[in-house]
Amino acid sequence: MKTKFIISLMMFAITAFAIISCNKQSGDNSKKLLERALKYKDFATAAFAYNKLLIKDTSNIEYKDSLARIYIRSGNYEGGAMLAEQVLSKNKSEKKLMELLGVAYEQLNNTEKSISIFNSLYKTTSDPVYLYKIAAMYFDNTMFEKADSIADYMIKNADTSKIININLPNGQSQTVPILAACYNMKGAIYAEGKSDLNNAIIYFNKALKISPDFQYPNMYLERIARYVQQGGK
Repeated sequence: MKTKFIISLMMFAITAFAIISCNKQSGDNSKKLLERALKYKDFATAAFAYNKLLIKDTSNIEYKDSLARIYIRSGNYEGGAMLAEQVLSKNKSEKKLMELLGVAYEQLNNTEKSISIFNSLYKTTSDPVYLYKIAAMYFDNTMFEKADSIADYMIKNADTSKIININLPNGQSQTVPILAACYNMKGAIYAEGKSDLNNAIIYFNKALKISPDFQYPNMYLERIARYVQQGGK
């Protein structure tokens, strides 16, 4: 009986040691997998590795932060937003993560929450890029008066040395001075929100005077020219 007890105890110890070793090896393998995935920019595998690591260390903020960024950048906005909220509840100074969270909520059609985040970023940094982002969201949601008000404020107070990245209809992007972007927005508001093509043309030309290669005002002016040639049809 005593011998059986000793054997059982030894088997338990061996099993426990095997489980600990397996868990340690699994953790080591997950870290190696993560390092390899990040090296080759394989973000799907990196997300898998971060999830495995978080199973073992559920409170690791660094893992959650990195996974949130991967999720949002890869289009998993809901999962990314959930993780980003957890991270930011511990550290509200993560500016880049706040930006991504704002983008995630915008993509989830939670415009109010997205605007609130970008407004907080603008208040803490005074960076006009965030203010322009708010104006663009108002414009996209046909809230033209609010977009127009922000554009007017930015034109009056714009830092002419500041540049901004504008997303184009073809999926590409273009970097232009922020003042040119504001004039273009004013032109778009007159064209689409007020049906005032004369003032729209004035503002599009102001944008092009600052940035002659700016594709958006050129595109709008071409559309207006075709519209006029067709007799306003």
